Order: sequence, then C-alpha cells, then structure tokens
Amino acid sequence: MRIVLALAIAAMPFSVIAAEPSTQEIAKMQQKLMAETKVNARMGISVPISKFKSDGDPNTLEIVFLEKSEPGANTVADDGEVIFLFEASDELQSKLIGKAFEIRAKRRLGAV
Repeated sequence: MRIVLALAIAAMPFSVIAAEPSTQEIAKMQQKLMAETKVNARMGISVPISKFKSDGDPNTLEIVFLEKSEPGANTVADDGEVIFLFEASDELQSKLIGKAFEIRAKRRLGAV
C-alpha cells in the first residue's frame, strides 16, 4: 500500500509537466492547423459580438468584418474560432490571426 502511494505521489509532478505542451509543440501544432484550416470571411453580423455563434467547425476560422465599432471589436473569440475586426490595421489583423491559431493549438494539445 505504501509503495503504491509513494509511486502515485512521485508520478504527480510528471503528469503535471506532461500536461503542459512546450513552446515548440505549440508552434508545430500552429503550423499544422494553419495548413489545414479553411478561412471564411463574413461582412457584418446581425447580432452583437457577445451573441454571435460560430459555425462550430473546428477546421474553419471565421473572420467577421464589422460594419461599426462595438465592444469586442478587434478581438479573438475565447475558443479561437472567430476573429472580429473593425477597421483593423494589417499589423493588428496579423496579430489577431496569430493569437487565434495559438489558442486553437493549445486547445488541440489539451492545454486550455
């Protein structure tokens, strides 16, 4: 009984470490997802950003170009599936796309 408990305690730090993907693993998954993901662009939405529902397909990234500024503009959805843009610079768009793929990679690797 003591040996089993000691082994379980000794293995705990390794399981915690194994659960966190490395920077390299995240980068590799990002590249894989970028190659596989289809991007769908939409012009405007009829509901507030907070009520918008993505297409639910983990193999697509939706980019929604907003017609007016609203809370949540120029952000990435928490799950990395949608980017909401309003008059965003090319630099900001690139940053948000990178953030979306980082979130998606971490989710695929089980880190989120």
